Amino acid sequence: MRKSLLDVLVDPVSRSPLTLDAGESADGQIMEGTLRGAAGRSYTITNGIPRFVLTDDSGQKQTERSFGYKWQKRDAWYSPEVQAACEPWFVKRHGFESAEEMRRFFGSHRRVLDAGCGGGYASSMWMDSSWQGTDDSQWYGVDISEAVDMAQERLSSMPGTHFIQADNLQLPFREETFDAILSEGVLHHTPSTERALKALAPLLTKGGKFLFYVYRKKSPLREFTDDYVRDAISNLSPEEAWDALRPLTKLGQALSELHAEVEVPEDIPYLGIKAGRYDVQRLIYWHIAKLYWRDTFSFEENNHVNFDWYHPKYSWRQTEEEVRRWCSESGLTITRFDDTEESGFTVHAVKE
Repeated sequence: MRKSLLDVLVDPVSRSPLTLDAGESADGQIMEGTLRGAAGRSYTITNGIPRFVLTDDSGQKQTERSFGYKWQKRDAWYSPEVQAACEPWFVKRHGFESAEEMRRFFGSHRRVLDAGCGGGYASSMWMDSSWQGTDDSQWYGVDISEAVDMAQERLSSMPGTHFIQADNLQLPFREETFDAILSEGVLHHTPSTERALKALAPLLTKGGKFLFYVYRKKSPLREFTDDYVRDAISNLSPEEAWDALRPLTKLGQALSELHAEVEVPEDIPYLGIKAGRYDVQRLIYWHIAKLYWRDTFSFEENNHVNFDWYHPKYSWRQTEEEVRRWCSESGLTITRFDDTEESGFTVHAVKE
């Protein structure tokens, strides 16, 4: 663990400095040991990763297990086909003209926090050989689950990278540490999207950039079905839920293979459906039930998307008014609000 990491860490409860009891080291890095906080609290360092998770919230623990499981399934998300689909989507939503502009943007910041990094997937879309981590250019990946170990495995060869296991609602960082924070599809997987957003805002320097993506509320039937399936699936173990969602994924595949369209002749406001011509699978997907299917993905990769949606206990959906209000209350000025995606809102904000 580099000295620069200890410089920005605090006890997540008391916000006071930490002291380090060194343990086993390798290549000059502390791989094992203990961080001592206030009131006798201690936090272990294993495999070079400080571990700060303290939550006793049962729903958050379930969500932690869910994401720890899915991000460590190597056959379910890390293929070139997934990268080819996700990178342009990420670039478009965030308003970058190209992937190169995206890489320049993140590379221009001194300290970048990936809040809820999972297996490091979002950051891997811009943290390539062009990333030149130095003492003045550092990346910090935080996740509540053991997916952070996968992120370390995938990204630790990059210079200036740090990995921490911690809860976004109780992060172990000094205020005004980061001049850029990315939280891609994470805030809504906490006990409160609002609280998570407001916990991250103080970590930004004045003028710091906050980029995040959160789910938006869907059509009434889709909202009902989502909650109904989640109530049934989230109580299963990750392994059981993965298998239980296979029939749903197969139905998405069957509907997609119909290559059929239907004309909705008039708007149906009370169902949230607008008039127009729809592919049958997409009409059902957006307005009745999330039956994800993409032909370029393997079956396991498609099942991963449905698992990601249905298994976590916490998966809140927000309105635009809520997101704008939370930013205002957090001292954040919104500079970009992308609402073109039916799935969610992508927001760029600046700390006042």
